[in-house]
Formats: sequence, C-alpha cells, structure tokens
Amino acid sequence: MKKIFTAILLIAATALTWQGASAADRITVVTTFSDFASIAREITGDLAVVEHLSHGDQDPHFVPPKPSLALKLKDADMLVSTGFDLELWLATLQDKARNREIMDGARGYVTVSPGIDVLQKPKTLSRSEGDVHIMGNPHFHTSPLNWKQISENILIGLRRVDPANIGIYEANQKAFVDRMYRAMFGDDLVDMFGGERLGDLLRAGTLFEFLDHEYEGEKLEARLGGWVARAMPFRGLDIVAYHKNWAYFAKDFGLTVLGYIEPKPGIPPTPRHVEQTIRMIGDRGIDMMLVATYFEKRKPMTISKKTGIEAVFLPLSVGAVPEVPDVFSLVDYWIDHLNAAVGERIEKSAER
Repeated sequence: MKKIFTAILLIAATALTWQGASAADRITVVTTFSDFASIAREITGDLAVVEHLSHGDQDPHFVPPKPSLALKLKDADMLVSTGFDLELWLATLQDKARNREIMDGARGYVTVSPGIDVLQKPKTLSRSEGDVHIMGNPHFHTSPLNWKQISENILIGLRRVDPANIGIYEANQKAFVDRMYRAMFGDDLVDMFGGERLGDLLRAGTLFEFLDHEYEGEKLEARLGGWVARAMPFRGLDIVAYHKNWAYFAKDFGLTVLGYIEPKPGIPPTPRHVEQTIRMIGDRGIDMMLVATYFEKRKPMTISKKTGIEAVFLPLSVGAVPEVPDVFSLVDYWIDHLNAAVGERIEKSAER
C-alpha cells in the first residue's frame, strides 16, 4: 500500500517551503550531534542552514572544543543539545562563541531530552562507578521511537526563533514522524491503528501479544512490516556490547545486553576483565558482540577470536560512514549488518 498520508503531508510541506526563504533569510541551526542535525533538516527544509559540532565517527563524550567549532556557534540562531551531561565540552564552546542567544536558558538554546523515557538512571553517584551519566543514558537517538520527542523539542525551539515559518515547520515535523512510524512498523499496521498506538505497545512490551490477534482470517503479525519486521532474525538474542550506547536500540528491537567489554562506563577494558568477559560468553552462550566503530577494535577482536561470536562494528551516528547520510539510512545500516551477522553465525553452526 502506498504511503498516501505521508505523501500528502510531504506535498503540503514542500509547497509551503517553496514559498520560502532566500539564502539571506535562512536561520542557522547548530546541533551537537549529526543525528539531531538530520532530524532538524527534516523539519526546516530549505528554511535553515543546519550544521553539527561532532562528526558521526567521533566519540560523543570527547569532542575537542576547537576554535572552528566556536565559530559555528558565533552567529547561530539556535543550538540543539541533549540537555544531559554527555556534551561536557559544549559549555567551553558556548563561552568562546559569545552568542547570548544560544546560552543555557536563552530562547535559542534547545534540549531534546524533555519527554524522553530515560533508561539506566544511576541509583548512586560515585566516580568509582566509572563515567556515570547522572541523568541517565544519553544515547536515546538509537531508538527511532524517540525521534518523535526529539523532533517535537526542536519544533519548540523553532517556534521561538522563527515564528513566521512555524506552519511550515509543523507540517514538516508531522510528515517526519509519520515517516518514522511507517519505517518502523510498515504501512499496513500504521494505516490500521496509527503509529503512536503501535509505538506505545512496543514500548510497553505488548506489541507482539497485540499482533497475535486475528483480523480477516490471519494474525495481525502477518501485516507487520518496517524495521521491526526486518529485525525479527535477531530479536531475542543475548549479546555483549562495548559500552552502554545501544540500550535504547536493544529495548526497541528485543536484544538483551548481558555484559560490557568496558568494566565500567568509560573505563578501558583490562586484560583481566577481557578474560572474565570471554568466560561469561562461554558460560551464558552469548550470540553476538556489538561495538560502536569509534572504539578501539583490538580487544573486541581478541574476544571474538577466542569465543567464536560475531563482532559487529556499527556506526553510532549519521555520517560515520558514507552509507548513512541521515537517521533513516542509519537504522537501515544497523539492521542489515546485524542480520548479516546472524546469517554468518547460522552458517558457522551448520558447518560444525
């Protein structure tokens, strides 16, 4: 079934945008990360110049506050960040830029975390626990469902800095969210029940119970499409990860993370912890290892060789590899490569 509703929204948004701005009239939006920039571009169209401070292949915790990045902020109308303690480097850039409009609390400063169901909030705060994020896990962009809230928070900022074009931004944001739900669940179920309801069911862990019901002689699960359907080959797998940056993706797509290559967040793995991880993988029958590409690869590869599990290196953010220019292609990339790893694991098992 064609994406009729999405097409209508996109046509309306495009028609409005074409009325829009000359280069001189465009606002400037700067985001901390490339993923937020991708979402911001979906909303602003050609009404804004959108840039980002951290490249997709950088460790988001450690971005050098170079003068060139401060220059990007100097004339920015809007700055978008997580609002968490992930970007501890950002305050230095704000100070260097001397742009009052994007300081904390100013009309051009936007945080995308309000309304997010934050995972892994620490029960205790101690440096002995490693690089603990005091507000919880900040890597929430890895859940496509969270893009809705991220886009709504960006829209709030745009309403403040460019109210004349808010109708265009609202139409674009609505089209973006609809596209996300259809990418997540496929057209059929979204047309039948609406993306928001399906998203609520997935968050609650009751989607597949709901899809077990019959409709017109077949179970609703037969109508499931999108990323959730494509991810079924690895749904239910036990994995290890290098760092806690896949928690939201794992929750959406049914992976269980049983351990981490880091002994504690932000602490490099010691030989002793590597050996403990190898033993755990054997004892628990873990299937796969998930590592963001900006981490070192030597220790994950050592673990892979000694255990035989697949080490899957994935870009955490947009732009880390040429194949992922936006958030939609990023999730496509994750799912394709995880499915390929599952296929390789099945082949190896058959050979034994």
